[in-house]
Amino acid sequence: MKTVFNWWYIPIVFFGGLFVLYTGLVGYRLVTADTSATNVSEDGDDGGFWSNLGDSIGLNSRRLKGERDGHVNMLVVGVAGGNNIAPDLTDTIMFVSVDIENNEIDMFSIPRDLYVEVPGFGYSKVNAAYSLGKNYQAAGGGIDVLADTVSDIVGQDIDYYVKIDFDGFTKAVDLLGGVDVDVTEDLYDYLYPDGYEGYQVFAVDAGWQHMDGDTALKYARSRQTTSDFDRARRQQQVIMAMKDSFLSKGMIEGAKVLVQLIDVVSEHLETDLSFWEWERIASIARDWGDDVSVNSFVFDNTFEGMLMDSSTDGLYILVPRAGDFDEIHEYVDDQMNTTGKKESEIIGFEVFNATNRIGLAGSFAEVIEEDDHTVVEIGNSEDNLEESEVYCSSDKIKAAKKYLSKWNIDNISEDDSLNEGVDCKILIGSNFELE
Repeated sequence: MKTVFNWWYIPIVFFGGLFVLYTGLVGYRLVTADTSATNVSEDGDDGGFWSNLGDSIGLNSRRLKGERDGHVNMLVVGVAGGNNIAPDLTDTIMFVSVDIENNEIDMFSIPRDLYVEVPGFGYSKVNAAYSLGKNYQAAGGGIDVLADTVSDIVGQDIDYYVKIDFDGFTKAVDLLGGVDVDVTEDLYDYLYPDGYEGYQVFAVDAGWQHMDGDTALKYARSRQTTSDFDRARRQQQVIMAMKDSFLSKGMIEGAKVLVQLIDVVSEHLETDLSFWEWERIASIARDWGDDVSVNSFVFDNTFEGMLMDSSTDGLYILVPRAGDFDEIHEYVDDQMNTTGKKESEIIGFEVFNATNRIGLAGSFAEVIEEDDHTVVEIGNSEDNLEESEVYCSSDKIKAAKKYLSKWNIDNISEDDSLNEGVDCKILIGSNFELE
């Protein structure tokens, strides 16, 4: 099952399964086709020019695993690798499902402390599954053991995997010229590993920050002063920022970066995707264009979450609140088979009219609900405002900024003291135009 990622593979899925590096992919493959003609695939295809051309323009009919059933499921794994302490423990575990028909990608982050039955090894934290399978030379290696474990957690088959180490991630971000990340709150971690069995301080201020590879890695790994769940959300944030950074480049610059990524990241990336499957991914991405919805989910131990804290032999672990993984199976299946807005994207609004224009709050509320968000309360404000003001909870402020930008509403502040069930409170100012 396992194929070490060689130079001719195109590094797309380490961005979290997001199909975003298709720009220049087909042209690059066709130009280099003569140098790869000796690489014979398992089905006997020599990978030469005409075969590549047939795949690239759709003459061949091969499909990805799971594609005919509507979903291609991938396991995305991040490990320390190299000479790091515990190089085979998986810091990042994501189940990524791609809905081919509806142009949607669902990312589910699995916390490292989740206590599961690892096939062939008994119960352990999920982040040890890969290491156990690799070190004890299980059939299929560590990645097969982890894939089977994750499959049991989410209740879905896994079609492909992609594994990247820290150095590959750092180099990829640097080759992209860094990433821009909207840090929702100040982060101060005085227990960040220094690589020498000690600690260093890592700090970043709230607001938009431009991060190089080293900073982005620390931002995505830090957890001691926050939580594993916060870290999972930051990892998804950085993945999206990498996608945005690549797409911000023009055609020529993007092609140059692509070639550099192939050369540099190949030593740090491992996958079981063959080249024709990468080309099929490129074809799907080309058909999608910008019309794609990316949804992210984190399994956590909040009041509404499906996990809870526990311990075994003095070791902190997370276990399913329901006692087994059936609830998570149902949740994952529901999210994968729900089109339109997902639960994590829906914003609950309070809408108040801070003008003398009668019925403005009600009219705006109707539009909000037509967009599949919810309106908890409508009313008139005692204030009389020129500019609209919005107050949002920290977990929905980014989504609200994106949604409200269509009305040029940008005076949006963070407020985690809103009424129960309310994500954002809107005070409509007189400069607001609904149309």
